[in-house]
Amino acid sequence: MRLKIWRFVCIYLTAITLSLTFSHFLEMPQKFKYDQNLYMAVQHTLYPYFAWVGAPAEMGAVVLLIVLCFLVRGRKPSFALTLIATICVAAGLAVWFAIVAPANAEMARWTTIPLPDRWMNTRRHWEFGHAISAVLDLIGFGALIASVLFDRTTELANG
Repeated sequence: MRLKIWRFVCIYLTAITLSLTFSHFLEMPQKFKYDQNLYMAVQHTLYPYFAWVGAPAEMGAVVLLIVLCFLVRGRKPSFALTLIATICVAAGLAVWFAIVAPANAEMARWTTIPLPDRWMNTRRHWEFGHAISAVLDLIGFGALIASVLFDRTTELANG
């Protein structure tokens, strides 16, 4: 029962993480059409809510997935799939820290129009960083779901 609860919480947190990164991915084509006025308005008003939910969910998912790897270490192929999920979600978080966080820090300094000359470069980093994270989170979420579906130990126990 403990493993089922742990898996449920991991799936839940990873789903929240995926929903946020994937929504950024879906917004990207339209946001590349925004002029600097609209882009700054969206960045400064909409996304603080993403951070309040996303940061604890994503960091929680990574920590709990690491523990889940330990809990399923003797189960094949569940362990390999859980490890893939852990690596992908952790890599998505690493991409956020390496690419998106510096862009966020730069955008936080934008308070007036016109924006700095390199604003489009910063926007590219922010948007593509989230896109890379979304792909990694999507792969990780799929691997996590597969780790439960293909867990032969559960299959044997249930007949």
